[in-house]
Amino acid sequence: MKGTKTLALVLLCLLLFQANDSILKLNHNTALAEKKKIILQQADKLQGGKKRSPTGRVEEVRSVSGNVVFVQENLLLTCDKATEFLESGIVQLRGNIFMTDRKLEVYCDDALYYPDTGIAELENNVKGRLLQNNLITKSERARIDNPSNQISIYKNAIAWQGERQLSGDSIAVQLRELNKKKNIEKITVIGKAFLAARDTLDPSRQLYNQLSGKTMYIELDDQETVTGVQVDSQARSLYHTYDEDQTPTGINYSSGNRIVMSFTDGQLDRIAVSGNVEGKQYPNKLRGSRKVDLPGFRLRYDEKPAF
Repeated sequence: MKGTKTLALVLLCLLLFQANDSILKLNHNTALAEKKKIILQQADKLQGGKKRSPTGRVEEVRSVSGNVVFVQENLLLTCDKATEFLESGIVQLRGNIFMTDRKLEVYCDDALYYPDTGIAELENNVKGRLLQNNLITKSERARIDNPSNQISIYKNAIAWQGERQLSGDSIAVQLRELNKKKNIEKITVIGKAFLAARDTLDPSRQLYNQLSGKTMYIELDDQETVTGVQVDSQARSLYHTYDEDQTPTGINYSSGNRIVMSFTDGQLDRIAVSGNVEGKQYPNKLRGSRKVDLPGFRLRYDEKPAF
């Protein structure tokens, strides 16, 4: 009899433990679901109905318009009109869209936001900036992947940071989280890649070192100082040269299938060119002449968005 009571007590304890474990898991899953939930904070008009979603299914929707404000954790999202597809969870945004997590600001005309994944797909007049390092971008399309810390811009993509201008068919920026900041770790440019960086040793502030090719990869350290650059296919470089006393000595031009540059403390330390290599040294008298610029060189600071 005593053994039977003991066994019953053990079974009861096991059942209670499993029940408590299930409750804890339920609470944990509920908390995760609440974190992913997007909340409508404000709108002038609210409507219901059915509509075909981006997934192709007809779903129940909640449509809002006029001074629309959504929040999700630290994300703030405003627009003129929004449609929330209640089955798939996708939010379709239209007109004067603004998104920010207080580290990144983005503006555009049309967007799809996926609250469950934290991914946003943006279209038409897309412009954005990283607040802590003032990287500014402009394009026709973009994709923001918050969980992966990736920003990709497409179609007439161009980016500015300080006195550097980077352009291409597409630009992908990989970020790293450091001390509650989003720092740039790597930049990948695909198609018509072109980098123009003002020559910091030039007192006239008119000269630009240039780099171009089909693809370009830029690596940065924790302080966002460039440590390496690789350019592939139709690679070309043009940079102004100086002696040990920082006296101008001319302009160096190189081209090949690949150009690899190494930097120390932000200064060019080594350059290696491979595959169908060509090179020449222009004399000082051509400094500032547009005749030596690489094909495709064009400063576009007049297009730089103002915030």
